[in-house]
Amino acid sequence: MKCLWTHRLPRDETPHIAVVPDGCADIIWSATGLATVGPDRVAAFPALAAGETIFGARFRIGAAASWLRTPLDAITGQTLPLELFWGVAARDLDARMTEARSASERLTILAAALEERLPAAPQLPSDIAVLRARLDEGRVPAADPVRTLARNTGISERTLRRRCHEHFGYGAKTLDRILRLQRFLTACRAQPQGSLAMLALDAGYADQAHLAREAKELTSLTPRQIQTQLAINAKQDENISTTV
Repeated sequence: MKCLWTHRLPRDETPHIAVVPDGCADIIWSATGLATVGPDRVAAFPALAAGETIFGARFRIGAAASWLRTPLDAITGQTLPLELFWGVAARDLDARMTEARSASERLTILAAALEERLPAAPQLPSDIAVLRARLDEGRVPAADPVRTLARNTGISERTLRRRCHEHFGYGAKTLDRILRLQRFLTACRAQPQGSLAMLALDAGYADQAHLAREAKELTSLTPRQIQTQLAINAKQDENISTTV
């Protein structure tokens, strides 16, 4: 498990939120119940109610397939009821979270339910774990990361590609693009006034034009729009922290 999280939406207007792909899958709870959110290939724009508070548990990249006992390419880009995967256990968990009196209590209940299932979740295959780590570090040639790793490990390309779709929800090259985008987002947060050309190179793009094409395809936003929005979000967080 990567983390537990909550997100409270503004009450004064219907929010328009872009959820940028990060390679992860989530279990979320809201007023509509528990759901499983598969990994996205491109940005998602969920319909959310003003004032809604969402609680979630985020799986590490590649881990959700074992917890859900479902190949992730079967749920890529989809939001499905958790009951489809956990049956009556999901209905019981939903009832307990609904009855909880506070946000912290809801997160505690969700964490306990996941911990109960930890012993039954198979370990991530070692080849997928290695590929995930190398992609995350940007250490696999973008041309064909699966072929490179298959040559180094002795595993057939066909087997490795199948495992990528099962554990990531898509191929290694798609995950590589998504993780490069995430490195750009991290660089923007660290250097909010940085030049896009330098941020692109830091993230592993060939040049600024490469960044622009990839950002538009994966998020529907330009790099400048992303940089501006991240700066606004950081300022809002700073104001909240100062007020509290």
